[in-house]
Amino acid sequence: MKFIIVQIKQFEKVKTIHTPALKSLILLAFIATIIFTGSCSRKRNTMVSRAWHNTTSHYNGYFNAREKVQEVAKKLATAQPDKFERTLSIFKLGDDNQAKANYPDLDEAIKKSSIVIQKHSIKIKGKEYCKWIDENYLMVGLAQFYKHDYWTAIEAFQFTASEYKESNSRYDAMIWLTLTYMQLGKMVDAEYVIDFLNNQSKMTPKQKQLFSLVKADYYSKKDDIPNEIKALEEAVANSRKKDDKVRYRFILAQLYQKLGDSRKAYGLYEKVIKMNPYYELAFNAKINRARVFDAESASGGTVKKQLNKMLRDDKNKEYRDQIYYALAGIAKKESKEEEEVDLLKKSVASSISNNNQKAISYLDLGEISFSKKNYRAAQAYYDSTMQFLTKDYPTYDQISNKKSTLTRLVENMMVIENEDSLQAIAKLSEKEREDYIAGIIKKENEEKERQKLEAEKKKQEEIQNENQVNQTLNEENIRKNTNQQIPGAGNGAWYFYNTATLSFGFNEFIKKWGNRPLEDNWRRKEKESQAQANSEQGEDKIDMTAYNDSISKLADAKRKEIYLKKLPVTSEALVASNAKIDEAYYNIGIIYREQLKEYPQSRDNFEGLLERFPDSKFKLPSYYNLYRLYSELGNAEKAEYYKNLLLTKYADSDYAKLILNPEYFNNKQQRADIIQTYYENTYKAYQNQQFLAVIERKNEADSLFPPNSLTPKFELLKSLAIGKTRPISDFELSLRDVIAHYPKDSVSITAKNILDYITKNNLNGGKKAVNQEVTDSSKTENINQSDSTQANNELPKTPFAFNPDTIHYFVMVFENKTINLNELKIKISNFNTKFYSVAGYQINNAFIGSEKQYLAVKQFTNREEASSYMETLLSDEEVFDDKSNYEYQVFLISPSNFGKLMVTKDIEGYLNFYDEQYSQ
Repeated sequence: MKFIIVQIKQFEKVKTIHTPALKSLILLAFIATIIFTGSCSRKRNTMVSRAWHNTTSHYNGYFNAREKVQEVAKKLATAQPDKFERTLSIFKLGDDNQAKANYPDLDEAIKKSSIVIQKHSIKIKGKEYCKWIDENYLMVGLAQFYKHDYWTAIEAFQFTASEYKESNSRYDAMIWLTLTYMQLGKMVDAEYVIDFLNNQSKMTPKQKQLFSLVKADYYSKKDDIPNEIKALEEAVANSRKKDDKVRYRFILAQLYQKLGDSRKAYGLYEKVIKMNPYYELAFNAKINRARVFDAESASGGTVKKQLNKMLRDDKNKEYRDQIYYALAGIAKKESKEEEEVDLLKKSVASSISNNNQKAISYLDLGEISFSKKNYRAAQAYYDSTMQFLTKDYPTYDQISNKKSTLTRLVENMMVIENEDSLQAIAKLSEKEREDYIAGIIKKENEEKERQKLEAEKKKQEEIQNENQVNQTLNEENIRKNTNQQIPGAGNGAWYFYNTATLSFGFNEFIKKWGNRPLEDNWRRKEKESQAQANSEQGEDKIDMTAYNDSISKLADAKRKEIYLKKLPVTSEALVASNAKIDEAYYNIGIIYREQLKEYPQSRDNFEGLLERFPDSKFKLPSYYNLYRLYSELGNAEKAEYYKNLLLTKYADSDYAKLILNPEYFNNKQQRADIIQTYYENTYKAYQNQQFLAVIERKNEADSLFPPNSLTPKFELLKSLAIGKTRPISDFELSLRDVIAHYPKDSVSITAKNILDYITKNNLNGGKKAVNQEVTDSSKTENINQSDSTQANNELPKTPFAFNPDTIHYFVMVFENKTINLNELKIKISNFNTKFYSVAGYQINNAFIGSEKQYLAVKQFTNREEASSYMETLLSDEEVFDDKSNYEYQVFLISPSNFGKLMVTKDIEGYLNFYDEQYSQ
């Protein structure tokens, strides 16, 4: 009041003459202005001051920031489609790229809330009197959360929770803090906050609902279904919105379905359907309800009728694959396996664009075959599964591993059949061989013509009837192509009739020569074709139909020449062929024993090997494995036989010593020598390009030796062999296994380097096999220590030091006058304002040497932040559009390295250092 009185007295001193009425109006206006000005003060805790700051901070700042954040949250949820073939996500937060697209709105929200905090906080003697400040701190945290800037969000939530302990917003901050911890995998920290919040009783119903959802998400990540169900049921009880209730009930139904509680799952799906949700959710509720119904209940017939009615509805044309899948589930409930398999095949055949469903249907077919021990069919189905399964599928790694195991098994089976078949043909007279192959070529030509007519007919039918594209399975192709039996070849089809066999032969061709067309002069390095271009774009797997077509396009004489060269007609070729069969038998025995735990099949293969090749190089390990197998099968007599065989005839062998002394390998030096020798031989096999042998030797090492210092190197060597023989997706998976299992061993660094190389060169964007350069780049200390020492000694000296955790700059270097610098700076400045307005990045430029300039954006907290910025900037079409035609080099650099670069001007030297260090 004193301030106001002073101002009034000063006003009265004004000497300008006014009329009394005007003077009164001016006086009143002036008093009002003074009162208003006084109320704006952040240092005065008055009723007027609080009212003004509360109103302004709420409606001018907080309200607008909240609207922005809620709008972005809806966009991210919409951008993340539901995947109904798995349990639905409780929170839909989008991916990093989707979050980046919303940076402008989120930065605007942060700016609005920050202004509120700066201009409207009434903090006097440590107490806050503006009731919306805590909410604005919370909003800053939420905006950072939806930017996926989780570490910054944690700071905001922690500050809000600790600073405003008496405010109810503390609970919101702690709930969001828990969810943020989980996004970073900090499950222990999340559990600590959950335990604290479980004991709080002052949360609002809205907070209780959010907390229940966060707990459900926590238990989902812990794979604790019972507690996840309990938390979701709490969320349903606290939900007021219909859309929320129906989604949570659907997830609850999925969880009960996972637990095998069909009755509860069925009831919840019924409730979802009755709530009349949006079409896709209702449709999937009906599909899932069909897969959990009680086969003996009266509702079974009704459910099938509804599904068949849905099948006839044109509106469900694109969903027919799911309907067939649901009907297959009913057949499974009714124990009608043949009908189930038929419906699953129809699901695959009717799939138009739903690759997820196609993958799941193939997976079920694979599991049926696997359970019946039909491993060949299982391998084909698992292989097809992996063609369509996305990497974020919950059990992707397990499915991939099973597929890899089955593939190795079938590959070795094919080796035996192929070589037996080729040997049988080789035993014929020269004229018989040529006549036989001529007959084969004739049949191939006839088959090609038949397929051509069939394809034309099928195409017409598709146009007329608008049928979906039908998928054919591997074993059906094999049956179609297997029409003639070869004497002495057993039950296997002749090599050149067997599609699966040809695929493995073709893979060997690919390893040596690349994916070349089968035509004259194909060895010429400069000769290119569309097939090569397709390969370079990256195809994960060889299309055998295309390969067979390529063969058939060759002249008959050329095909005849190719086929004849494959036959082992010389003694040397026959020895080589038998060596392949010998090794394949042993590999199959190991796979059955170690990976599939099929002891009878493993036993049969080892005995088959010894019967056929009594002097096999795998004789002793086969004896030892048979000793172990018969012991595990409970046949003491046969176990004793193989034990005595090793002890009497091969007493000096490691296997005999291991039988006598199970602790044999525990003698440190002796064990180290044996393992070292075994590893060196495995490495030699890798150098000799015996990649399948490397994989099998590694598997054998797991059974022979306890974990040791060379175990990580064995794992890496196996991974590199996988990189030489399998799709790049398998290679990536194996490298991640190396990193996960041995994070503290140097092999993890090599694995990370290769993964970074794959990503940097966009190899994982395609599906091609790993090339020589990738796997050879890994020949470091982790493979051969002597090679490592030499390589390290040969590394050039550099003045630059790598420190990823220090401040970094983004730098562009370009030739003088090649870029409109002002235009580029304006574009980058606009980009920064749009996407990073809160960060306050600075742009500067200068000459570096006489011929080049640089443009630098400063500064970033560390390499990771700078990398994210660079990736976003370089992908922005407004900065680097098609008309830009900039020629430049870009890199990240620390301040100390930047200073050294300004002195040395050695851009190429720094780029070499950058490529080596920053690619890791």
